[in-house]
Amino acid sequence: MKRLGILWLVVFISLAGFGITTIPFPIVAEQMGASDFWKTFGGAGVFSLFQFIFTPIWGRCSDAYGRKPILVLSLAGTVVAFAWLSIADSLASLLIARAFGGIMSGNLAAAFAYAADVTETKDRARGLGIVASAFGVGFAIGPPLGGFLGTLDGGVNLFWPGIASAGLAVVALVGTVLFLPESLPIESRRPFGAAPAIAATRQRGSAPWSILAAKPVLVGLVVSSLTVALAAGALQSVYPFWGRDLFGFSLEDVGLHFMAFALLSAIGQAGLTGPLTRRFGERRLAVGALAGVTVALMLFSVASSPAIAWLAICVFGFANGLFLPAISSLMSFEAEDDERGAVMGVFNASSSAGRILGPALSGPIYFKFGPAAPFVLSAMLTVLGALLMARRARR
Repeated sequence: MKRLGILWLVVFISLAGFGITTIPFPIVAEQMGASDFWKTFGGAGVFSLFQFIFTPIWGRCSDAYGRKPILVLSLAGTVVAFAWLSIADSLASLLIARAFGGIMSGNLAAAFAYAADVTETKDRARGLGIVASAFGVGFAIGPPLGGFLGTLDGGVNLFWPGIASAGLAVVALVGTVLFLPESLPIESRRPFGAAPAIAATRQRGSAPWSILAAKPVLVGLVVSSLTVALAAGALQSVYPFWGRDLFGFSLEDVGLHFMAFALLSAIGQAGLTGPLTRRFGERRLAVGALAGVTVALMLFSVASSPAIAWLAICVFGFANGLFLPAISSLMSFEAEDDERGAVMGVFNASSSAGRILGPALSGPIYFKFGPAAPFVLSAMLTVLGALLMARRARR
């Protein structure tokens, strides 16, 4: 539990830094002349695109070299990415800085693999829920700070958000180096080019994505994860414009809404995942959480007052918080010890893919078809994810 606590702090600090820059980014991009596509895709979309490409690679590297070296390297790169973001003076520089941040976000796969390494099978959902709650708490603190720091000089900019985020990443880096021991023994590591140690898996390739071909059950889990991440990505990217256009929300208001979203996610992840998993099982919990996400998306599509907006984001946050540890636990059960980093890398990459498609689709759809359109599309896709999960549950 001590190691989980340190890992929680590292992930929390990293996500707080990301949350600080998330809120001002779309408005800063708009000020720099971004098109409707780049307004929503330039921040979360660009970051997630490069995260999608590199997270499975980082996860596989953690299987070969250990979790701690990957965490240290990626955190050092994160410091550079946030510092770069703070001084970007053009749209191109802003986007390149965000892309570099996505490349260096490999600590996510390594962090989840680390948590799986140090927990027993019966406690894995709880352990992963504790680590996942760092996402919620970090993102709860980050957006309100981003709304405040982003307007500190009178206008909207990323200088102080970038500086604050870089400083937090330095703290996470130092904490990892000094206080987080390695979790993967040398004898359990799998060098590049080596076949998996488990005889039943020797016939498949060692590349992360080859695991899907060998274990079709992962496909349903990956698709479900993709749909929820797409919905969250769409919400995150259009919410500053949606709230401003419909209800006159300020940047600070948006930050507070995301704080509520993240706090409820953290409550679900750290406080309720364990008891609900023991009562219903991971798969039923994941299906129920998907249903909650769908209800929240429909509330967004028909919102006619700030009160309904508050209700929708609270429901979304709570359901999303229950979904992440349940689905990540299911993914981890499909992995052997020497491939867990790769499997969790695939899981995180599927989430990244959703966070790519969500911003990419939501901006053009929002500005062309109206405020309800991105949420209706997202709800249709989460229904598909829920059906896939329910089918697996019946089997």
